[in-house]
Amino acid sequence: MCGRFALVTTLSGIKAQFDVDELPELIPRFNIAPAQDVFFILSSSDGARHGVMLRWGFIPFFSKEKTFDRPLINARAETVAEKPAFRQSFKSRRGMVIMSGFFEWHARGKVKQPYYTRQKNDTLLAVAGLWDTWQSPKGEVIHSCCLITTTANDAMQSIHTRMPALLDKKAQDAWLDNELTDPGLLQSLLHPYEGNDLVIYPVTPKMNNWRYQDVDAIKPWRRTPE
Repeated sequence: MCGRFALVTTLSGIKAQFDVDELPELIPRFNIAPAQDVFFILSSSDGARHGVMLRWGFIPFFSKEKTFDRPLINARAETVAEKPAFRQSFKSRRGMVIMSGFFEWHARGKVKQPYYTRQKNDTLLAVAGLWDTWQSPKGEVIHSCCLITTTANDAMQSIHTRMPALLDKKAQDAWLDNELTDPGLLQSLLHPYEGNDLVIYPVTPKMNNWRYQDVDAIKPWRRTPE
């Protein structure tokens, strides 16, 4: 499961890395949590890429309710093609959640220590995601999304059993291709990250609270001996 991440970048940096035509205004965010709006890249019918803000917490178009006891913030790569909530979006409403890095918690007894994962060169991470549009009988419209997770790679295994489905450049192009609908080909893009360029380190437990938005949330941290 991935329940928090950070995005600290510039519009020019995103345009250069992802070739996006339209971008919303972005501010540095060091501790992004579910139910907040997140930056998402999708493709239009002509193949142009657009950056939009979507609510993190997937609401299927057919849902009778806009809220759930457990928000659908993640979809598992192994079952995303079959799950009723995600099946249609997997075929035709795919996109990418963009982040500087993500948080996972490692439990040691009763203590859960947060860890932050980023690339060594601070290149932005592109995570496979799905989006949908929900409308209430009264006309309220919510555009929402989730990110897809895979089993953890060797680097992450000591921290958590799952990790976001990170897409390299070739996989990004395929994932955003609206004409690609073969479930087998699409699922082949969703696998544990194969690179060796991830940096993982503990961060301050203060970021356990989603209201903590200081830059220290993504900086290396060491517990002070008692």
